[in-house]
Amino acid sequence: MPKKRPQTRRRRPVLSRGRKRVLVVLFVPSVERDGVTAIDQPRWVDDALEMFGRVFGGATAYPKAQGIWRDDERGGALVKDEPVVVHCYTTPADIQDSRKLAELGDFCRRMGRDARQGEVGLVVGDEYFAIRDFAEE
Repeated sequence: MPKKRPQTRRRRPVLSRGRKRVLVVLFVPSVERDGVTAIDQPRWVDDALEMFGRVFGGATAYPKAQGIWRDDERGGALVKDEPVVVHCYTTPADIQDSRKLAELGDFCRRMGRDARQGEVGLVVGDEYFAIRDFAEE
């Protein structure tokens, strides 16, 4: 009697599903606009990760970087900073969803206002957004 061949399961290609091809990057500052007063950066990083997880499915925060920002409203003063960079990959549909964008915008404005920033840096895809208007909507 011939031996039966073991059945092989068809495997789905690993890269066939779950594609998230839009990168969203948020810079979480370490100091206030004055360049001296420290903010509660760990709190803002945690809040950002929770927001990205809830809204877009996840994110990763990279340890402190070194940065500098020119504050034109303060005579071109240079503000040195050690931001934490938060990366989130999402889908084109999710990044165009008005409710999700509203939550992302609300978070950026709240962080800018409460952490006394001159600008909150947000990158979506290949475009940088300098968020400077922190008024509640």
